[in-house]
Amino acid sequence: MTHRIDYLHSLPGYEYMNCRSIATIEIHYYFPDGTQGPEHPNPGKPYTGTSRTAYLPDNAEGREVLRLLKQAFDSRLVFTIGTSATTGLTDTVVWNGIPHKTSKYGGPNSYGYPDPQYLATVKEQLAAKGIK
Repeated sequence: MTHRIDYLHSLPGYEYMNCRSIATIEIHYYFPDGTQGPEHPNPGKPYTGTSRTAYLPDNAEGREVLRLLKQAFDSRLVFTIGTSATTGLTDTVVWNGIPHKTSKYGGPNSYGYPDPQYLATVKEQLAAKGIK
């Protein structure tokens, strides 16, 4: 898990605060292909890796969510090995129930912004997994 700040672009719904543009936090997740360990569904069997990008507003609440997501990632709660809901591929790295915005646009139906409830929702989901 890495992240960077995109100072040139704001997310819909987070364009301005106190007359200044709000930057965007880009979170990058990368998992190479590998072999499942004893904690996975099929120990010893290969799994397919993935890469994902997610977005947060670069404001106080967005930085708090970034910190919480990092804590969840380090606790191995963000991803798991399973079957992809979109491709049907088995034994692959998949999301583990913590919502992420993987698009900058399109609203909640497209996993994007604007979504005024998202930051509160993801904090609630993380708290339910013991991440506070």
